[in-house]
Amino acid sequence: MTVSATEAAFEGFRVTRRHPGVVLIWAGVWLIGLILMMAVILPLMTPWMDEIIAAEGNASALTPGARQAMQMATFAAIPVGLLLQALIMPAVYRAVLRPQEKGFAWLRIGRDEGRMFVVLLVLGLVSVALNLAGTPLQQWAAGALTLPLRLLLSLALFALSIFISVRLSMIAPVTFVRRKLAFREGWRMSGRLFWPLLGLTVMVIAMAAVVVLLLVLIGWPLQVMVGGAGAIGPTQGIGALLMLLLMPLGVALVTVILWAPFAALCRDLAET
Repeated sequence: MTVSATEAAFEGFRVTRRHPGVVLIWAGVWLIGLILMMAVILPLMTPWMDEIIAAEGNASALTPGARQAMQMATFAAIPVGLLLQALIMPAVYRAVLRPQEKGFAWLRIGRDEGRMFVVLLVLGLVSVALNLAGTPLQQWAAGALTLPLRLLLSLALFALSIFISVRLSMIAPVTFVRRKLAFREGWRMSGRLFWPLLGLTVMVIAMAAVVVLLLVLIGWPLQVMVGGAGAIGPTQGIGALLMLLLMPLGVALVTVILWAPFAALCRDLAET
């Protein structure tokens, strides 16, 4: 079973280069989804907005009511996020694995999307369970272990999270390829390809980070335009519009970079 993780890692850029219009459509879907998320979040957080802004990211400075509002807003936005991913992820996979199934930007609402929602929900629950298990363990270690042992424990937990993330990484694309839920098969496949998958994961995360950095460099002057002092004028209005368009475009680019390589790996495995 010989595959090239390096070759697969650039699949997201190839999809973007070949189908820029499709990526723009996916960005439009993300824009609609982000607006829906804000529509869900804002009513819950608006009464506490002044306090949240004043806290400047310091959760300990918030009152219990504000913290509860933020938690409720997060939980309320999760279903929208899952639905968005379950809609766009199969479209990205089709662009790589079934390009002949053209349609409208490879977007559909069908069984593939339903299975992807189930996969994403289960993987999300696994992630939450790992976080819930790790937090009290680290809290216990803070009071019971010496600094070297705490560092070793932190490294062990980090290594475990990386291991589990890599082992889960093939479940979604294999489910799409098999047209059925493939938790066991995806887990077994990732075990046979652990080291190539680990290298692939590191590369795509690094590439996504570079794209995010470039978008931040582009967005920073826009943020200055939007947040400048004085009354809102045409310049600030244009800056706000560009920021609104830049965010979903960035999300679309990053998700393609992160998702397409694993679909390419499935394709390459089928060809070997």
